Amino acid sequence: MLHVILLICFLLGTANAIGWVCDIPALVSLFEQLPKMVPTTTFLVLSSVVSLWLQLRPPAGTRLAFMLGAIVCITALFILGCHLAGIAPPPFVLSRGSAQSALSISAPVTAGMFSALGLACALLARGRHLMLAQLAAMAVLLLSVLNFVGYFFQGTLLYESLPGKGVSLPTTVAAIFLCCAALMLRPSQGIMTVIAGASASARIARQLFVSALAVPVLLAACAVAALDAGLYDAQTLLPLLAWGTIVLLALLIWRFAFRLYDIDVARTRAEQDLQAALQQLRDERDRKDIFLATLAHELRNPLAPIQSAAEVLHHMRDPDKARIDRVSSTILRQVDNMVHLVDDLMDVSRIGRGQLTLDVQPVDLRSAINDAHEQVRPAIERKRHACRLDLASEPVVVLGDHKRLVQVMANLLNNAAKYTPEGGVLTLQLTADAQHARIAVQDNGSGIDAALLPRVFETFTQAALTPDRREGGLGLGLALVKRLIELHGGTVQAESDGVNAGSTFTVVLPRIS
Repeated sequence: MLHVILLICFLLGTANAIGWVCDIPALVSLFEQLPKMVPTTTFLVLSSVVSLWLQLRPPAGTRLAFMLGAIVCITALFILGCHLAGIAPPPFVLSRGSAQSALSISAPVTAGMFSALGLACALLARGRHLMLAQLAAMAVLLLSVLNFVGYFFQGTLLYESLPGKGVSLPTTVAAIFLCCAALMLRPSQGIMTVIAGASASARIARQLFVSALAVPVLLAACAVAALDAGLYDAQTLLPLLAWGTIVLLALLIWRFAFRLYDIDVARTRAEQDLQAALQQLRDERDRKDIFLATLAHELRNPLAPIQSAAEVLHHMRDPDKARIDRVSSTILRQVDNMVHLVDDLMDVSRIGRGQLTLDVQPVDLRSAINDAHEQVRPAIERKRHACRLDLASEPVVVLGDHKRLVQVMANLLNNAAKYTPEGGVLTLQLTADAQHARIAVQDNGSGIDAALLPRVFETFTQAALTPDRREGGLGLGLALVKRLIELHGGTVQAESDGVNAGSTFTVVLPRIS
């Protein structure tokens, strides 16, 4: 886009030069009665074009671009001084109204515009005071637009009072394009950042800027057409024009204010979501730290009995079968605990990576519950719990993996046995309707704190190691239960009235018969 703008300016300057050389009035001024674009102005335009074009190829062209910008600024200031002094250096002459020749110097307003534009080119080339450079280009742009609009009001008081009425139309058009190029040269710096960025606010600012420019121009064009058609007189038209401009600009501002409000609300929500996500990450990090400490503790616990048993075997001089059986049973039990810990860790990892597959087939839940009860029976008897199984009298068949369903029931029963004081009561009830099977595991143990209940199925979640929970655990059992049940298309939920009020875990699975 920037290259196209500079090319248009170059073609305007070149066409003007050809017009003077070949005496083609249409290339010098579009209309004979309008001011002409003199060769000194052509020099200023083409020098500005080259300066801006060289800045598109840094760093090789930066120095030359700065020099050309400085030359434009100094030349324009010199021309302005000539007008103030009332004399021009031979062979040049001052412009006298419409009597302009190839040796006439630029009009005062033209010289002032290009002195500011040359300064902007030089500052942009140096990369310093970019805001000042862009403000200078913006000021020239606004003056050029005013001059351009004034040509539609020739013969009116507005046209006669314009400071740039001696500026030719080609010069005005070239100045508009050059200022746009200067502003677009560094879109991510200076005052252009707020309208040239990729953010939503920048897009709104661009639309508002274009609308603010377009509304007065369109209304003015309509006013001129109405005036020419004799629909209104000038005294009536001016208040209507002002009122229409105010109304339309107010509507535009109101519309964009709503959009900014929506953006602000969305940003606030995004910040809240970000803070929530960060807090969740911090909580997850804390839970993992606790998990690693608990893992080290849980893996270390079985090693002490194994080490003691190994020392007993090492120092045993006379074989004692009963003693050997007792020691080997201790070793086997502790090794089994370690195997279960490692198996749980591997299952959680496989489920998290989507690598756990189910051997799906029709399973009678009564059989799975009985197998799970047999697995957990030693732990239940060791703590002298009473365990009641209340199973349906008819088969309750679901589509699932028998081994994994046994694992789910065993984890729930083991969890109930672990966190129930000695002599407690455990109940497992199986009920069913036409579509679903429900398994409820209830205990009268230490219960679940209300703060922990919503996170009880999360990985690495574990209640504090109070005396009622001195057996600890990795906090993986319930996480495995939830994920395995979800793989079977079911749900699981936990209920508890609080600490020391017991708990109930309910599993719901789709039934096939």
